[in-house]
Amino acid sequence: MILYTALPLEVVLEGIDRKYDFREIEINNVKILVEPLDIDKGKIVSVISSNPLVYLNPKLYPGNIIKFNPS
Repeated sequence: MILYTALPLEVVLEGIDRKYDFREIEINNVKILVEPLDIDKGKIVSVISSNPLVYLNPKLYPGNIIKFNPS
């Protein structure tokens, strides 16, 4: 793959070696992928559903901070 960009290589590859700790949780029968931020909070990374109406729920938008029970 060739990437043409005006940005320096350091900016493009920034964070490439970062280890992510994502967790798959279920809220209201909807599976979501969450990046834990605190013991009971997390940031939504992705929604995993085949129902298109789930993606219209503003509470489940990626980037939102939610409270959950860690397991």
